[in-house]
Amino acid sequence: MLVSVASAPNPGRINEDFAVASPETVVLLDGAGLPRGMDTGCSHGVPWFVRSLGASIFKHVTERPAALTECLADAIDSTAGLHASTCDLGNPMTPTSTVAIVRVRGDAFEWLVLADSTIVISLPGGFEAISDHRVSAITDRQRAEMAPELQHLGEGERRTALAHAQRRLMNTADGYWVAAADPDAAARSLTGEAPLATLRAAAALTDGAARAVDDFGVMGWPDLMSRLEADGPHGVIDHTRELERSDPQRRRWPRSKCHDDATVVLMQREPEGLMGKR
Repeated sequence: MLVSVASAPNPGRINEDFAVASPETVVLLDGAGLPRGMDTGCSHGVPWFVRSLGASIFKHVTERPAALTECLADAIDSTAGLHASTCDLGNPMTPTSTVAIVRVRGDAFEWLVLADSTIVISLPGGFEAISDHRVSAITDRQRAEMAPELQHLGEGERRTALAHAQRRLMNTADGYWVAAADPDAAARSLTGEAPLATLRAAAALTDGAARAVDDFGVMGWPDLMSRLEADGPHGVIDHTRELERSDPQRRRWPRSKCHDDATVVLMQREPEGLMGKR
């Protein structure tokens, strides 16, 4: 597969996305940002967590024939072991991340999604988008339920209150599932596979790169994939930034922050001529 990657941080912030790829494997993570100054119980921070977890996932997925859920569970467990002795992993604000994995194994194209990053695959029957948006649904519900107490708070205080409420439902049956310190979350991932011969292209996107479809509704997945294949990952991120800048007060598209970290990975089948030259 031909692989191209682009990533851009929320302007002025450290990028909490992480991507690593080979011609057969893509691992994409989106670390959960928290209000500045919030105690996470971890001395390392979200960027360290996503880099450590992402590297561990890539190692497990590329070196073992095990199922993607098993590889992810072992990577979560080993990453927790890296800082369990120095950090409070029981703190509800401990670093967390979404996970998206694709792997070519033999004649199969496999995928896994945990939380709200998205994998889009192009098959003969059309496009299929795989993502789990329960965390957004929960946050929207909590924002409505907590409206009376939130209306008297400043923006920073509102984000803190919502973050605490959201994390109370993290990795619970009534809440949402995400990679943190509990390897059991891996079993709650969305998984699937397709015959490799039927695949034309695939993409993995963090939610900050999928905004044009999921949050703004200005295009569908076929439109985004067409733009992605024509302009590349950088083109999709640039277009997302243009949309965000057109609504700086967040009135047309209400959202918690004007910009977000945005990362896109595109996988495409190699042209027959190129394959023959190897």
